[in-house]
Amino acid sequence: MKKDRLLSVLILLSLVIACGGGKKEEHGGKNVPPEIKDIAILPANPTLGSRLILRINAYDKDGDDINFLVNWYVNDTRIGEGIEFYAENVRKGDKIFAEVTPYDGKEKGATKRSDAVIVGNAPPQIKSVKISPDSILTSTDELTVSGEGFDPDGDSLRWVCYWTFNYTNRLPDSSTTLKLKNLKIKKGDRLSAELYAFDGDTVSNPYVLQIDIVNSPPVLKEGLDSIPYKPDSIYYKVPIIDPDGDELSFELLKSPLGLKIDKKTGVISGVVEANMNFEVLVRATDGDGAYLDAKFTLTAP
Repeated sequence: MKKDRLLSVLILLSLVIACGGGKKEEHGGKNVPPEIKDIAILPANPTLGSRLILRINAYDKDGDDINFLVNWYVNDTRIGEGIEFYAENVRKGDKIFAEVTPYDGKEKGATKRSDAVIVGNAPPQIKSVKISPDSILTSTDELTVSGEGFDPDGDSLRWVCYWTFNYTNRLPDSSTTLKLKNLKIKKGDRLSAELYAFDGDTVSNPYVLQIDIVNSPPVLKEGLDSIPYKPDSIYYKVPIIDPDGDELSFELLKSPLGLKIDKKTGVISGVVEANMNFEVLVRATDGDGAYLDAKFTLTAP
């Protein structure tokens, strides 16, 4: 009985060996090359400088690991190889595709070509922005914002700016120069400038500037700077005002003896002995310390 059992086991093993003992038996013991089912290039809408990669769906009937031999083409010209490609030496409108060959370490499968992707428009970029004038006062007539930028595709740029006054009031003006007179701005107000570069197809990311309306120094309003006087009765209010409506403090920096100035009103008064032309120098200072020095000539009758 033991000999019969041993003989049965040996016959079974011989049958297994004769049949191949594994998957290869279905293919007559021959390797089956791998096969690519589909390929896709990502991103589907690249621009200049994009990093392109392949999404490959492939299989091997023998269960072997698959490697891929990849060639990239731009407008039917081979330009690179490898599983990824950087779109650096391309232009808007170029056509990019890849040809991929699978390899299981023994045999290469059929080469498959991906669908082409088209290089799209690259948005412009803003490098820096400045305003003119540098400081915005309540007396400033207009404000201009200008940008420096570039377009990767070499397209010409047009600039658009959206303005917001005091955080909530979006202004209808979209030009880069804003007239300030109608806004009735005052010290402490804020303007936001949201600047965009436009290449005719796409716009850049916004560049936002916050612009504060700062204190204005006193100014000389229209008036006489040459003042006739009577030596025994000088009385003259200097024509200096503050654009912000701040109270001013006045002082005489230079004057002949006998003259004084009212610190609050700016009225020069007094008596002088000499009957001749002379100058007075007045300083007007606002509550923030900004000041104006103004010179006036008093003329003898």
